[in-house]
Amino acid sequence: MTRALDRYNDIHSHDRARALDGDTVVNIEPGQTMLDGGTYSVGIHPWNTDRPITLTQLRQLITAARDPHTVAIGECGFDVLRGGHIDIQQRLFNLHARLAEQTGKPLIIHAVRSYPQLFDAIRRHHPTVEWIIHGFRGKPETARQLVAAGYSLSLGNKYNPDVPAIINPDRLYRETDSPDTTV
Repeated sequence: MTRALDRYNDIHSHDRARALDGDTVVNIEPGQTMLDGGTYSVGIHPWNTDRPITLTQLRQLITAARDPHTVAIGECGFDVLRGGHIDIQQRLFNLHARLAEQTGKPLIIHAVRSYPQLFDAIRRHHPTVEWIIHGFRGKPETARQLVAAGYSLSLGNKYNPDVPAIINPDRLYRETDSPDTTV
């Protein structure tokens, strides 16, 4: 599996001002404006599944996913603490996974207390593009299991300090995930 995001120091940020720095992938929602020359990931966050997803949003997602400024699909995923019902999150995740495959772009995944859904998703989809769990804060054993299942991990400012040493660097990324922090 190729690592399409290797050239970026920060693979997941919400600081739109950094879109043009050439070193950051900025996450946006469908319909948000991209700056010419910026680098983006686009997706519908699981927190936003607590309200109806419109056909317009889905069309905007598909259009933005195909845009050359988009280098990754997502942030999408599963959050059992927040957002719509897990079935809705699952259907939307499936759409993002298909878009990632169709465009050949990596998938950025939000995962909160949803490891059963993650293990099931990778078994069902058999991705050929890289799937990256962003903001991983879990235990080393969980990190090992996720990497063994096929996932890569991205670490932000808060993470278990034992994780980086046990994960092969070709499965590890860095991120800020916040407009007010740096890598």
